[in-house]
Amino acid sequence: MPRRGPRRSKAHREFVSECEEILERMRADLADLGEARARGEGADPALVNRLFRSAHSLKGLSGMFGFDALGELAHRAEDLLDGLRLSRVRLDSPALPLLDEAVALFARALGELPSADGAQALEGSVRDLVARIERACGAAPEPALEALPIDPALLRALTEYEEHRLRENLRRGRRLLCVELGFDLASFEEGLREANAAIAEVGELISTLPSPGDAVQPQIRFSLLVGSDLVARELAARLELAEDAVRELVAAASAGSPAAEASSDASPAPAAASETGLEAALPGEGESLRSQSDTVRVDIRKLDELMNLVGELVLQRGALESIAQRLAQEPATARVAVELHKVHRSLDRKLQDLQAGVLDVRMVPLRQVFERLSRVARRLRRDLDKDVRLEIRGADTELDKLIVEELVDPLMHLVRNAFDHAIEPADERRAASKPALGEIRIEASQRGNHVVIAVTDDGRGIDPARVRERAEGSGLVRAEDALSRSETLALVFAPGFSTRDGVTETSGRGVGLDVVRANVTALGGAVELDSEPGRGTRVSLTLPITLAIIQALVVAAGGQRFAIPLGAVQETLVVEPGAIQRSEGRELLSLRGEPLVLRRLADVFGLAAPEPGARQFAVVVGLGESRAGLLVDRLDGQQDALLKPLQGPLAAVQGIAGATELGDQQAVLVLDVAALVDEGLRRREAA
Repeated sequence: MPRRGPRRSKAHREFVSECEEILERMRADLADLGEARARGEGADPALVNRLFRSAHSLKGLSGMFGFDALGELAHRAEDLLDGLRLSRVRLDSPALPLLDEAVALFARALGELPSADGAQALEGSVRDLVARIERACGAAPEPALEALPIDPALLRALTEYEEHRLRENLRRGRRLLCVELGFDLASFEEGLREANAAIAEVGELISTLPSPGDAVQPQIRFSLLVGSDLVARELAARLELAEDAVRELVAAASAGSPAAEASSDASPAPAAASETGLEAALPGEGESLRSQSDTVRVDIRKLDELMNLVGELVLQRGALESIAQRLAQEPATARVAVELHKVHRSLDRKLQDLQAGVLDVRMVPLRQVFERLSRVARRLRRDLDKDVRLEIRGADTELDKLIVEELVDPLMHLVRNAFDHAIEPADERRAASKPALGEIRIEASQRGNHVVIAVTDDGRGIDPARVRERAEGSGLVRAEDALSRSETLALVFAPGFSTRDGVTETSGRGVGLDVVRANVTALGGAVELDSEPGRGTRVSLTLPITLAIIQALVVAAGGQRFAIPLGAVQETLVVEPGAIQRSEGRELLSLRGEPLVLRRLADVFGLAAPEPGARQFAVVVGLGESRAGLLVDRLDGQQDALLKPLQGPLAAVQGIAGATELGDQQAVLVLDVAALVDEGLRRREAA
């Protein structure tokens, strides 16, 4: 067996994998940089910026995982590359070849970090290389900006790197132009991307600045600083703009002009091919090209294909069991049936291991979503001027990758609504004897085959009376309708519903909460809300761990068979006709003293009703705290099912999540439990 090195934790393996991917890009980019120097060309700004970002990423990863020596090494490489992109370091500087050594040292260190001896040796090697970089690194003087005929107000808005690119464009004899653009708020990002792509074909976008002029509401305007060989009229035509939208700031600079002379000191001298010193570093004696990482990054689509194949095998396993059962009923084939059962049991164990392995590969921690929410929270604190602490718990809870991606928008809506609507201003909180610092807490935990994500705030809460008043005013409910407290609060998830009179840029007029429920329901989950006026609100999302292969309870109603995800089944009951009661237009069953809302599955889908007085079965289903009973004619047992989406008219049928094929080669519909429970609790019939 080959030696794999010291045993690493999961976090360390992820760190090594991420670093090796970055180092591989840096090796390729350093090789391209060496070739450009050998050809006597200048450094490509995009290439140098890519190298700079890679070094910055290595520094951040090292600091996150506590590897200070590697962080120092990446920091020095970042400084060196920053000097190169700002022309403080020339392309022929003796410090640049040391970048290859830094990459090689970083790669070698990845295999030595778990060892104490390796860590000590690493610190010594890093100190030596850092000292050599500092001795070899020399800074080229920056030309004074005063020599450039540019409006000082515009120059003050530029970053250091943008100033450098401005000089470079003037040194090359390009014109400096200003492009004025205006976009609608809803589409400005797409419009800017298209403009940037068009400019890149004829020059360089130096900077994108907010326009100081008045914008037509609801528009946002930008001033784009561009270096190009085209005159203003030609650039306006290329961008399909009016001629007055592009103006020339600096005409093309000739070789002897002040602009060209002011920037000439910053241009790197071409180097001969024999002096490059930036060739990709080959491994020296004792250095291995072998990867330190035992991680492989896989496209999620390949995992989907693999999961589908596993699902098909699961179906074939069911078909094999069905054949074995039929053979066992005939004396002539009973012996063959016994052998087939043995094969089936062995296949069943192997398929369970394979299924669990594929599911485990698809699972990712919720941390990646929660980190995005933390960034959103920081921006909202600034934009809304509210002092709010975001607390996150259970970030290591894992879900299927596809579910995690679909969770981003619902959680974003909840956090924005909590910031904008729930958390009061500091003076209002103090008047209510609350701490001025508001709190929003996101918690994730696993419960069986489901994950519960709760978003809780300590804000003003939701007043059920106010919700009822608004719902009656908008026609969502009638004055005579009797609603429980939880049913009243659930009205806030109706499309467009809001208890606020004003519209805010952050979360709008209630738009978003209906999206939360729609998105979560589409994932086979459920949303629950609990709130107390003056104390705060809690929104809980209950989601299945995976949407791929599920265990299902097969039932029959109205002559049709259906599959119910077993994770949503709480229990099954035999129901005698006399046990069903009616109240407020709904059928109820007393379950250990608590009323259980019933839904007849045959009535839901317009199927044939059972014979009067016939005994039925109730499948108690639910997600979170909400539950209901589905009345069916027959229970056909438990099977594994591969959930497949529906196409065409069936895709829009309420209460259907998809379809699956059973072991007897028959296709059945899979029920959307969340939708059926929600509709059952909200449904009102004429009493």
